[in-house]
Amino acid sequence: MPALDGSTHVALTVSDLDRSTEWYTAVLGMVVLEEIAPPEAGAVFRMLLHPRSFASLALGLPREPLPGPADERRPGLHHVAFHVPERADLDEHARHLDSIGVPHSGVRTSRYEPGWQLWLRDPDQIWVELYWVDRAQFLEGLRAAYRDRRGLFTDRTPR
Repeated sequence: MPALDGSTHVALTVSDLDRSTEWYTAVLGMVVLEEIAPPEAGAVFRMLLHPRSFASLALGLPREPLPGPADERRPGLHHVAFHVPERADLDEHARHLDSIGVPHSGVRTSRYEPGWQLWLRDPDQIWVELYWVDRAQFLEGLRAAYRDRRGLFTDRTPR
């Protein structure tokens, strides 16, 4: 299996490039790196980067946008997620969002993995998740699943 080394970027199609750029810079602290318009892409892309984590977004504005808003129930992107280093960082994000008037879910326990999350929507109604995973608990769960699948540590008499 070929190796992966993290993610490089996520590209989001937006309806207003300036509005989305302003939102991602104010809400997540991203900075604009460059704007490109490859003729073959049919869109203008603005590349944003989070300077501390190197997470990046390409915000794309199609030259001929399709009608209708983004919707996570349609084929395509459901949400974009950013991991935070510590659980307390989610509380800091919640305070920041409150201070700039951005609605969000509040910090809550994840129902699907050992950790916490905070949900919000960008200007095009794309879900954005900020999350922290308890890595020790997550790894123990993976180890347990592996042991169960491999039949390890079952009641067997040594020969």
